[in-house]
Amino acid sequence: MSNRAFLTRTKFEADHDGASWGWRIGDDYVRSYTDACAEHEIPTDPLELLANAAAESTEDERHLLENLLCFERGISINGFWHTYEEIAPVLQKALNGGED
Repeated sequence: MSNRAFLTRTKFEADHDGASWGWRIGDDYVRSYTDACAEHEIPTDPLELLANAAAESTEDERHLLENLLCFERGISINGFWHTYEEIAPVLQKALNGGED
């Protein structure tokens, strides 16, 4: 597991379809994105964005996020570092279906 995990709120632009919103998530091993949302559907608050990404995660994304919990690591969200202590409650709740 890398210590360079990231999550970034992203505007995706395409010549034929205009813009859509979502996020990019990854580390040294996984790179993924979600890009089929409207701007108002993507939180600007970093911990809310993390909760959304965790709740809608693919198998690989979920594994990345579970490893953050397992190895007590933080993540860069929108270019700002968030410690394990900040993200753990959010991830535990989102990955356990709303249960703390």
